[in-house]
Amino acid sequence: MFSLTSKSVSQTPKAVPENEPADPEAPKARPASSCTEILLMSNRQEASEQFSKAAKAEKAYRTKKKATLARANYNETKTHFQEAFSHFKLAFKGLFSVFKSMTYLISEKRELRRQAKEKKKREKNVQRKKKLEEKLAKEEAATRGETQTNEDDKDEEDNTVD
Repeated sequence: MFSLTSKSVSQTPKAVPENEPADPEAPKARPASSCTEILLMSNRQEASEQFSKAAKAEKAYRTKKKATLARANYNETKTHFQEAFSHFKLAFKGLFSVFKSMTYLISEKRELRRQAKEKKKREKNVQRKKKLEEKLAKEEAATRGETQTNEDDKDEEDNTVD
């Protein structure tokens, strides 16, 4: 771009010879840049540099902060995966031991069912036996009652015949 500090031919003051009188109506050469202008330009350049440094520092800070969070997440995830794999390994070990002992589990269930069946059968037999005993007791009582009535009838017949 155009530089304000560069001097053009028209900007450079021409040396006026001392013996020639200065013409008051003649156009004067453009004066060189003032110190204020140079100071403003240097301030602008410094501000621009400071801004770019601040932007770089801010970007570096954000990057560092996000990298710290990412590292923490990575480590946490890594431990979770390690735990998951160890649990997965334990699960498969347990699964294989269950497969090995599956026959014992099945046998145990069969035995429990058989015992329950036998218990039920015993209870049923006890109930039948009870009913049968009651029935026999009734029949016996009935036969005793008949024999007593028959004996009573015989006694009465004997008494009447005499």
